[in-house]
Amino acid sequence: MKVIQAHELAQGRPHTDAEVEILVQSWSDHCCHTTWKSLGLLRRLSEATARIRHPLVVSAFKDNAGGIEFYEDSVVTLKGETHNFPSSIAPFGGVATKHGGVIRDTLGFGKGAYPIGGTTIMGTMDPGTPEDKVPPGALHPQLIVSEAIRATSYYTNPMGIPMMHPIYRRHPGYAKCFALGHSVGIIPKKYARKEEPRPGDVALLIGGETGRDGIHGATASSTGMTRVTLEKESAAVQIGHPITERRFTTAIPVLRDSGCIRSLTDLGAGGISCAAGEMGAGTGVELDLDAVPLKDQSLTAWEILLSESQERMLIVIPPERLSQAQSLLDRYEVARAVIGRFTSTGRLEATWRGQKVVDLEMSFLWGACPLDPIPAAEPKHPLKPLQIPEPRSSDEWTGAVRRVLSHYHCADQSLAGSRFDTTVQGRTAVGPYGGKNHRMPTNIYASAPLRGKPYGVITTVAFNPFYGEISPESLARLMMIEAITKAVVAGADYREMALCDNFYTPRVRPDVAWDLTRMVETIADLSVELGVPFISGKDSSSGTFESDGQKIDVPMTLAVAAVGRLPDVKKIVTKDFKRSGSRLVLVGHTDSDALGGSVYADTYAQRGDRLFDVCAAASIRRIWDALLALHAQDAYLSGSAIAEGGVFLRLFEGGFGSGLGARVELCAAETYSARAGSRPRGPGEPAGRGSGGGGTGRKDGLLFGEFIGSVLIEVPAGLKLQNYFEGVPYSVLGEVTAESHLAFTVGGEVVWQDFISSLAEVWSKPFREVVE
Repeated sequence: MKVIQAHELAQGRPHTDAEVEILVQSWSDHCCHTTWKSLGLLRRLSEATARIRHPLVVSAFKDNAGGIEFYEDSVVTLKGETHNFPSSIAPFGGVATKHGGVIRDTLGFGKGAYPIGGTTIMGTMDPGTPEDKVPPGALHPQLIVSEAIRATSYYTNPMGIPMMHPIYRRHPGYAKCFALGHSVGIIPKKYARKEEPRPGDVALLIGGETGRDGIHGATASSTGMTRVTLEKESAAVQIGHPITERRFTTAIPVLRDSGCIRSLTDLGAGGISCAAGEMGAGTGVELDLDAVPLKDQSLTAWEILLSESQERMLIVIPPERLSQAQSLLDRYEVARAVIGRFTSTGRLEATWRGQKVVDLEMSFLWGACPLDPIPAAEPKHPLKPLQIPEPRSSDEWTGAVRRVLSHYHCADQSLAGSRFDTTVQGRTAVGPYGGKNHRMPTNIYASAPLRGKPYGVITTVAFNPFYGEISPESLARLMMIEAITKAVVAGADYREMALCDNFYTPRVRPDVAWDLTRMVETIADLSVELGVPFISGKDSSSGTFESDGQKIDVPMTLAVAAVGRLPDVKKIVTKDFKRSGSRLVLVGHTDSDALGGSVYADTYAQRGDRLFDVCAAASIRRIWDALLALHAQDAYLSGSAIAEGGVFLRLFEGGFGSGLGARVELCAAETYSARAGSRPRGPGEPAGRGSGGGGTGRKDGLLFGEFIGSVLIEVPAGLKLQNYFEGVPYSVLGEVTAESHLAFTVGGEVVWQDFISSLAEVWSKPFREVVE
């Protein structure tokens, strides 16, 4: 306010209400990233990407999305966008427009990319929370989840964009929910870069009409949430209409290929003022607000400028192409209006009803936002060691297995995911569900976007709300490695991947600033060490809910999405078992005592004090290189990365998707590093001193430990693993069986077994109870 006041004195007049509103929303944390800029985090991450100098990166942290080079002179784009605030107070509208907004980020890349895939990722409180335990002023998490599913179906299905990853997680801190969506697109490389607007170019607004929905969305999203937010800020939630967006999704590539687009962007946070102001920052722009099509004729100038009504984009059209552009848009029934022209004044100007209501220097609008210093202080995380008894009897093993299978994070979520079209466009090679029954989670998505070509785009997502409670810094490292490993075990080369980060943290204070800084430093350093760059992302530092004197902070959250390219989608390896008699091999480091943050620990209502240590980047690269060498020889039949639910969940899913089973030796708790003349210990052999294991050799730790960066693969019985895993820890756990059951043995003696069909009943029930 003092900066604005000083500017008024310098210019010799008070600001108009429209100018004040524009400055407030443009300088909000949502639009200006004030928290990250003050802490130097945006610069830190972008500098790491620049240091890598990755030959495939076409655009990083500059456009509406990031882009990497694909095959045949094309570019694949990736962006993730959160809609946490609106989804917390109006979940249907918030989640629907989450999808609409991130799809427009794809459309707004370069001169217009085409969307070929999306995600929906939700973090809420436990949907089974009793009504009287929900904080006053917060919506019940079951309502948020069910409305989120309905909204995703409502928006993405009519858009004709395949769903890549539907993921639902819970944490008691998500009173203000986590609502993330990604969009992946493709564009010819020659159109992957925007041109700067030129004086005289036309500002053409396309899509829906402008209304009062979404006003103050940017500023409301930049602050915390209280028990009165639900009532006070409901108008800040936008209303989505996918058919309107569907029309210009088809039209934009036609405009692009016809040479009608110099630049374009979507109208999201800040509406017309932000879109026109950003595109005209280097030139100037003059807007005629009377030309804006309105839903409600009573809107004032500042409301027209700030409205975040959905399904709108602003295109920079060379004047000589205007008539052609209008004709093409008419063909696709896309509403359009010329609302201004770009100038050489270096100012944002707007007139309304014959009066100039905005006249701001671009240099002041985009260069004067004050950044208050944010102090940082190391927090004290009150952690307790786990106190979990190891199963000793068959009944105790049954209880442990069924608790993990029925956990919200591990249970069957296909009841939600099956409501979203995953194969529309005819490009899907591997969808989110697979196997004989089409319900087995694949944990990857692969598309063949170029018609008639085998080239593939592969995507993965890593998101775990538990790890951040123990160590935010380790969480960041684990999410990066999990996302990449999921793609590597499927056959993708990590050297041809890029990443997207989405942070969600509490309102900033010294301890949050400390943890957030360590998280960003960790992924920046690790990206350089691995050679895998971040190319886009989004931060949200408003995850605090206050009610009746109670403050609820979201857990330190980082979701990492990976995108990579594959020369042939037919070479992708999935997790469902392929052949009875083949061996099951755990490749990578393990620690059977490191159960902190695991689903298994959460089933005991414990979090723990130690996460799995993923080891150095060089060690991880050796594992990935060994897997890629094995994959190049078609030497493993199935594979999946270890994540939530540990080895056990991979065993169950591999059997469930194939109709086969598995027999696993629990004494294989320590891994061996292959050297000349050495061999791995097989099932039933006594344990020795391993190079990758450690700990006390807990048998439940082997099954339920979440050894991020390690993988479970199925190999032919006669394969000589030592030829591939020189210097890489691995252990033969057991074998695939023709009978569709799982069996655990100790020294060859069966200590637990059950039919997969029986386990599937347990696995299928929890999410059905949430949705139905």
